[in-house]
Amino acid sequence: MTLTTGDHIPSLEAAQDNGRPYVPTPGRWRVLFFFPKTVTSHCQLQARQYQALLADFQALNVDVIGINSDPRQEQLAFRSVCQLDYPLLNDGQQRISTQFGLLDEPWPGEQVRRPRRETFLVDPSGTVRRHWTQVDAGQDALNVLEGARELLGGESRQSLG
Repeated sequence: MTLTTGDHIPSLEAAQDNGRPYVPTPGRWRVLFFFPKTVTSHCQLQARQYQALLADFQALNVDVIGINSDPRQEQLAFRSVCQLDYPLLNDGQQRISTQFGLLDEPWPGEQVRRPRRETFLVDPSGTVRRHWTQVDAGQDALNVLEGARELLGGESRQSLG
């Protein structure tokens, strides 16, 4: 069963792509965006959009975390190509994707199941406050930023331009 708004997330026990364990910062909101594969243009676009808006998320006390099940070496290459400054969690054993209910059937020609592209906005207590399905890789970061601003009382998309 997929986690959704109002659900409490499980603890995220995973290593980051840098090999260090992930430890959430107490008192901060989190964006958890799941993406299926590091070598696809859609996943790179999504990650780059989060990087471009990272300062806006941080100004709202919101951390951005990408979650993927590709091997660590592929995540490191992805970080370098996309020039990312936020954590990528390595879900190689797919525990997190399974706990969130996001594993899809294997892609054609592959044996491994991959997580669906879905995004969660989680409050400091670990409760899902917003959940995006049918995510558009090019709009996800902006949509989530707007959702965070609505919940946290910040400026809206209309006041950005």
